[in-house]
Order: sequence, then structure tokens, then C-alpha cells
Amino acid sequence: MAKNIETPPDLEIAALKKQVAGRRVNLMEPGPGTPWEDRGSIGAIGAFFKTAMQSMSSPGKLMRFIRRPETLADARVFTIVCGVFWGFGWVISDCIRLAGAPGGFDFVENYPTLLIHFALGVGGTYVLLNLVSRLMHKLISAGTDTNKAAHSLVFNVFTYGLGPSLLAVVPFGIGPGIALVWIIGLWIFSGGSRLGMTVGNALVCVLMSSVAVIGGAAVAYWGVLKILSGLGYI
Repeated sequence: MAKNIETPPDLEIAALKKQVAGRRVNLMEPGPGTPWEDRGSIGAIGAFFKTAMQSMSSPGKLMRFIRRPETLADARVFTIVCGVFWGFGWVISDCIRLAGAPGGFDFVENYPTLLIHFALGVGGTYVLLNLVSRLMHKLISAGTDTNKAAHSLVFNVFTYGLGPSLLAVVPFGIGPGIALVWIIGLWIFSGGSRLGMTVGNALVCVLMSSVAVIGGAAVAYWGVLKILSGLGYI
């Protein structure tokens, strides 16, 4: 008789509820699209600023809306545009510093330095993001979780965390400092909300990746400057 007893439809079974809640999601499932991915219909400039602002105000929604997590094309262009802000920020800081120097600012004399720093700001943003995302992917792949994010997804997620790059043009190191801390914070948040990681693992992996790559790049840059200065080139 007991086998004919039906479970009331409104009865919740805790074990089953926990099992459903614990199901793994498809990390590569496409979303409806970010403003940047829809730039063909809304315009590239408007799409960029809308995406950057959304990155800072509602990053969780932006990361969920990524339509093509398996490709890098859209993310690469967005990264380069963000790099332009870092390049201009570096140039603005150089101009302020040189204007206060004893010899004053001379564009003819100083433009090679400005050009190099602008190029380093643009290219360095892309190179560093690529390296950080690859190292992050390596750390994720080394984990025991079977639901691991592909590198393309990590690159996309980290790219759309570059929205605070808009602040890089604020001089005196204030803007770049705030932007860098904000970006790393967004990467940590996105690791937990979009890459299927726990907040603790995301914190550790992002900090390890960021410090290793960005710190290494800073040491290498200042090392090259010391060598060039010792050789009398600067």
C-alpha cells in the first residue's frame, strides 16, 4: 500500500532541493550580448563607454551577457581601446612632470619619450591582460574542479573588467592607481560570479596572476631604464 502513496506536489524535499541547487552551470553558455558586442547597431564609441560604465556599475550583469565567450576578437579590440586610455594617462603624467622640470617642456625634444610611453600603454595593456588571463587559466586548470573555464572565457571576462581604465587619464598617479585596484577587484568578483570559482580561490588566483605579471613587467621596465641610463641613452 505504501508504494501507492503519492508525494504532495507542494512538498519540498531538502536533499533534492540541495541537489538541484548544486548542479553545475555551463560556463560557456552564451548570453544576450554586451553593448560592445552590439556596437554594429549602437555605434562603436557609445558601445565602448556603455560597456565600460556597466563594467564599473553592474559587472555581474555584463559578464553574464557575454555572447561569444569562445572567441577573442571582440575582447581584443576592447582591450586595445582601454589601452589607449592607459597610454594617454602615461603621456599626460609625462607632460605634467616635464613641465615642472628645470628645462621645462619641449615637445620636439620630448615627443619620442611620449610616443614610446603611449605605445607601451596601449600595447602593454593587451600583452599584460593576455599574460594574466593565461596564468589565471593555468591556475584554474590545475584545480580539482571538473567545470573549468576555457582560456577564451577568462580572457573575455578579464577584458570586460577593464572598464575602470577610463580613470587612467587622471594625473598624478591617482587615476591609474584607483583603476588598477578596481580592475583587480572586478577580476576577483568575476572569478566567483562568472568563472565558477569560490570567492577564496578567485582571490588567491587573481592576486597570484596579477602580482606575478604586472609586478614582473614593472621590474623589467625599471630595469631597462636603469641599463639605458647607465649607458647614457637617457
